[in-house]
Amino acid sequence: MGSARGQRKIGLRTKLIGLLTAVLVGLTAVFLLFTYDDQARRAETDLLEKSRVLVTEMDAVWDFVSLNQNVINFNSNGEYDYKGLHCAIAGKSVAALFSEKSDYSIRFTNLNPRNIYNTPDAYEAAAIEAFRADDAVDEAWGYEDEGGQQVFRYVRAMDVSDDCIECHGQPAGEIDATGYPKEGWQTGDVAGAVSVVVPADSALANMRDAIVSNMVFFLAVLTSMALVIYVVLSRLITEPLTELRASFSRVAGAGEDREAESDGRGTGPGGDGALRGLPERGSLPSAERGALYSTREVDGLIEQYHSMARRLEELYGSLESQVAERTEQLRRANAELERQRKRVEEINEQLARDNQYKSDFLAIVSHELRTPLTSILAFADLLGQSMDPADEEAARQLEEIDKNGAILLEMVDNVLECARIQAGSETLNLELLDLNDVVGMVESALAPVAAKKGVVFTTRVDYDVPLIRSDWEKLRRVLANLASNAVKFTDRGGAVSVRVRCTGEPGARVIEAAVTDTGIGIPAEAQELIFERFRQENMSTVRRYGGSGLGLSLVKDLVAMLGGAVAVESEPGRGSVFTVTLPVREEDIHD
Repeated sequence: MGSARGQRKIGLRTKLIGLLTAVLVGLTAVFLLFTYDDQARRAETDLLEKSRVLVTEMDAVWDFVSLNQNVINFNSNGEYDYKGLHCAIAGKSVAALFSEKSDYSIRFTNLNPRNIYNTPDAYEAAAIEAFRADDAVDEAWGYEDEGGQQVFRYVRAMDVSDDCIECHGQPAGEIDATGYPKEGWQTGDVAGAVSVVVPADSALANMRDAIVSNMVFFLAVLTSMALVIYVVLSRLITEPLTELRASFSRVAGAGEDREAESDGRGTGPGGDGALRGLPERGSLPSAERGALYSTREVDGLIEQYHSMARRLEELYGSLESQVAERTEQLRRANAELERQRKRVEEINEQLARDNQYKSDFLAIVSHELRTPLTSILAFADLLGQSMDPADEEAARQLEEIDKNGAILLEMVDNVLECARIQAGSETLNLELLDLNDVVGMVESALAPVAAKKGVVFTTRVDYDVPLIRSDWEKLRRVLANLASNAVKFTDRGGAVSVRVRCTGEPGARVIEAAVTDTGIGIPAEAQELIFERFRQENMSTVRRYGGSGLGLSLVKDLVAMLGGAVAVESEPGRGSVFTVTLPVREEDIHD
């Protein structure tokens, strides 16, 4: 955050100066490199041309003496009269005379010189070796440091011509006219080289002067251009932006004054809270800066800002009243919400009391009904034992009393159980149980009922179902309710089966108890409703089969208390399968 603030504090003018400086430094460096390279090449070219001219003149002297050798060394009678002057002597003399009158050094050199003073130095020897190694190379040049002084070295190859054969040709070792043994050269061989040494300090000084003058001129031009660009950009961009910033500051100050006025802290200059410092509508920002430095883009931006500021002034005038109005509306809305919240709390409390009253009423009524019903069934049983077996009508009537009494007692028990569960007074009584005993108890109670109705009733508990810890009575009621419903809704000739098995891998095993029937089935749209209290598929089912609609609701509640789930798969006319799934903890299993 601190770094970001620091960057924002750098002004556009400063950034512009920094950018121009960076560009100026970069261009100066590039121009300096270019100028140095150009002037160095120019100085080297100038020295090279001068050296070539000198060597060419020395070659001309050499050739002149060589061509006039006979004229010099023969008298007027045509007799040979050697006068001690030949091309080498002439060239050496001219070179010595020229060197005395200039700061140049010119001489002839050879790898095997006849005169010790013509022995080549390292630079000349390397050049002669290069000439002999490659016929295409006939000159060499470069800079060297001699005694702390920079010099330019130039060496050109000297080839053997026909005029040279007389003194330097075949046979090798024969004494020539000058008294030296011949070298055995042939025409075209490299005889030696002409070496020129030119002091380079003056040329390099001129080069440096030229670089300095060019750089001074270039810097002057760049500086002038940078100043022009800086002034123009300042007038075209930074000054208008500074103006715009000042307008923003004035608008902000006017807003603070307006807030102070609304808070009762007083008013600033202007009194009416207007956005001071803005030009009047229709004024042109460019008129203050002149046409020269006015631009369409910047003037348009400033004009749009002024238009926006005037619009803000208009909006700000009605903002306080709108805020006050919205605040009052929110206050009233909050008060209404608080009143409704309290009303909802009262209704919830009333509903809770009513629900408790209902549960208490059901529990009391169910308990009070159970006692006389039990007595009725007991006296009906005693009456059946003392009645004449031959009286069929009385036996039929007594059977109806017993059957309907049992149905009514089951309904009362279901209502009582639902009331206890809803009131939260029902608890689990966990114990170690064998599901074979639970299924056997259900079978002994419902098999006679199914047989009397003509329905086949079967049970099966797989051999690998372990002993588990659960609530014996609640599990029995779950299976009994499901099996009772299956028998009730299965017509004569149908079948009902109860199967218990253990599935899943160790550590995630579950007990599945499936009650399957071939009864009337349940439509798909009604399968979610049958587990609700006092709900059956339709009223025709109630009239035909009876029941209160509490059995499956009680099954769902009891299975939930046991930590399991119940599901149904059914198809109308083909029967139903109710499956109860109970999770089993491995530590509670006793195989």
